[in-house]
Amino acid sequence: MAEVLAVLVLTVLLSSSSEGRTVDGGRQEAEILNGQQPLIGGQLKLPIIKAEQDDDMLLGLNDIQGGLMDKADDNAIFDDATNRVPTTTTYTPTVPESNNIATIEKAIEENVEEVAEEVAHEVIEEVLEPEEEDFDEDIFHSEGDLVIIMRRMYEALTKRLNLLKSRVTSVEQTAGDVLARLTVLDCADLLSRGKRESGVYTFHMDHNGKRPVTVFCDMDTDGGGWTVLQRRLPHSKATDFNRGWYDYKMGFGNASSDYWIGLENMYIWTNTRHYEMRIDLTDFEGESSYAQYELFYIESEPKGYRLHVSGYSGTAGDSMGNGGKLDNFTADGMMFTTQDEDHDTSHEINCAKYWKIGGWWFNRCSWANLNGPYKEPGEGDGIGINWHKWRNKQYLRSSSIMIRPSRNT
Repeated sequence: MAEVLAVLVLTVLLSSSSEGRTVDGGRQEAEILNGQQPLIGGQLKLPIIKAEQDDDMLLGLNDIQGGLMDKADDNAIFDDATNRVPTTTTYTPTVPESNNIATIEKAIEENVEEVAEEVAHEVIEEVLEPEEEDFDEDIFHSEGDLVIIMRRMYEALTKRLNLLKSRVTSVEQTAGDVLARLTVLDCADLLSRGKRESGVYTFHMDHNGKRPVTVFCDMDTDGGGWTVLQRRLPHSKATDFNRGWYDYKMGFGNASSDYWIGLENMYIWTNTRHYEMRIDLTDFEGESSYAQYELFYIESEPKGYRLHVSGYSGTAGDSMGNGGKLDNFTADGMMFTTQDEDHDTSHEINCAKYWKIGGWWFNRCSWANLNGPYKEPGEGDGIGINWHKWRNKQYLRSSSIMIRPSRNT
């Protein structure tokens, strides 16, 4: 730093001295001085060297010879007006004996170097050795003041630590949510992680949060862990299940009441793991029954969400597979049909549209239809929520379709 300051000061002073010495770099004055001049009073009359700028002083060469440069008036080579040499510096130039301009320039340069060194030294001392400030001894009056300061430091560090703990907790929660989205696929996963209360839960079928799926988890029936795909409950204002293909594909209703989870979600689930299926039914007499299948899955939309069920057991009768005996009402192996998408095997009618009984895996048409209109006894023709193998042409009060990972695979 000191070397840089010295170079800067030296450069400025050299530049200033060059301006004050001659005009046009000293070329014209050299020509004048080399010529013969007339004698006046027995002395050589030397010309005046004119300054290039109006604010520069007039300097005679005989002034330099006469040693007048140490005066602190307007005849000084470096004056206060131009600020070329600080007034705090005493400048005593060496007077050359020769009239040669080159010798004079050399002498001036030598003196400039001396002045530059002195100025640089003063600047360096001012920068590197500033005046000492008095220490405020009133800051600490006693040991108690130090205790207060230490306490404040401790409080600040504690606050900072608590903030970091909060951020770590937030990161852990976020990481837990991400992990859950990647690993928790259904209600059985929740059960294995200690969730034992039946209720509504949300899953992320595509593992990136774009398609959250809200379902009811049955944690009580037969050991729990059931993901409910469809549910019909008794109430005065039932959800309308007489809908088109898009609704049955994407799902509709409310997980806390009546709903259909959606064929696309069923497809994702049942093609990720091997699932068993359970259907629970109640009638208006208060009796209940169930049908359970060891294997359940459906194919993709381009294949009409074709149904595959097998391994029946239960008390309700096999209205889905018919014991493996194919007939005009067996749902196993059928594609899904809605009022606007006819995939059943009937050539005469669209079962869903003709009977207004919602979407299902109709054959011609079916032994079961859990998506039919909600009706109570005495209302209409017996076409509603039906499971003909248990209550032929009788309305059912409630139903649910549930799946969980198969325990036999």
